[in-house]
Amino acid sequence: MKRNLMLLISLMLIASFVLTACAPKVKAPAGPVTLAFWEQEGEEVDVFLDALIADFQTKYPTITVERTHYENEALRDQFQTASLAGAAPEVVRVPNDFAGPFSALEIVAPIDQLFDAKFLGEFFEGSLGPAKVGGILWGVPDNYGNHLMLLYNKALVPAAPATFEELITTAKGLTKGDIQGFAYNLNEPFWGAGFYGAFGGWPLDDKDQPQFNNKAFIDYLTFVAKLKTDGVVPQECDYNCADTLFKEGKAAMIINGDWSLGGYKDALGDKLGAAAVPSINGKPYTEMTAGKYFMVSNAVLDAADKKAAVQLFITYMTSAEVQQQWLDKFARLPSNKEVAKDPSIASDPILAGSMAALANGRGMPAAPQMRCAWDAWRPNLEGAMAGTTTPTAAAAAAQQAADECVATLK
Repeated sequence: MKRNLMLLISLMLIASFVLTACAPKVKAPAGPVTLAFWEQEGEEVDVFLDALIADFQTKYPTITVERTHYENEALRDQFQTASLAGAAPEVVRVPNDFAGPFSALEIVAPIDQLFDAKFLGEFFEGSLGPAKVGGILWGVPDNYGNHLMLLYNKALVPAAPATFEELITTAKGLTKGDIQGFAYNLNEPFWGAGFYGAFGGWPLDDKDQPQFNNKAFIDYLTFVAKLKTDGVVPQECDYNCADTLFKEGKAAMIINGDWSLGGYKDALGDKLGAAAVPSINGKPYTEMTAGKYFMVSNAVLDAADKKAAVQLFITYMTSAEVQQQWLDKFARLPSNKEVAKDPSIASDPILAGSMAALANGRGMPAAPQMRCAWDAWRPNLEGAMAGTTTPTAAAAAAQQAADECVATLK
């Protein structure tokens, strides 16, 4: 009997331990809590986001999430304005570079004040790095990538070119009639970063200062301008141009991001191919990598119920279950280590190509100086592509504009 009693006590202790271990660290608020959630995703995922929110609200009936969509720059401006007026939404889902201005204005909360190391250990370190500024993490990612890759129509290009030199030759041979061999968003620096990286440059140095007036930037501008003058790319082509040409089967190859894969699968089916952008003179096209990040208004830290609701919402939205859905429905590569082991990634040629491109990437800087770099880069890239300025003059002008902008940050 004594032995049975000891066994019973032991079982009770084990059960108690298991229940304690399984119990959520954060309890749902007892009373109703409403969270404002702002995002800037494409319209193709609106229904999906609403379905996730509905499922979350079913799990936590005391929490209501109100989603509002903004375009990218509008969300940044609106969140800053609302925060300074004391009327910010509790949660935003944004690109990593928003961490720079948001942290400088002290309008978002450091993530370590909301989540512990065990939770963050579920994510790839590479996916967390792009949301760090000053060594502090400001966002939690629900995917990893946001990177560019070469996408090609197998009906026109059976296999991806091994080098960029081969791509140029192939594109020239295919450009005839209403078919364009190669296209991309010509005047957007985000697409230019990979070329700049291939020539040995990067927009910010190791002290987060813009660097443009150098040989690498001049060589990059010279290279992309020649793509235009040699007829490798259209004379004018922005994002919508390249996107439409490819979907209509009128562009053989384009450079676009992982966010576009779902739409291209619908448009091209099994004719869609994906690979890393080919190397340039033996050097990899070094595209920027990041993800989409949940960032939290620092006002949440002073409201216990809001803080708990936000913790539960972000935990759900970045969970393995939800990331698996992003992978299955939109081919978004996960930031969660376990989901990344899904065999569907290695067995799917498109996802495998996307992962290969991701391997060449480099984390997008999130420091506030990156905004200065973008704003200085764009008009000078446009000038070099239009032939209204030389690459050398454009490099000097970009450096001057970026330095002047950084001075205002101080």
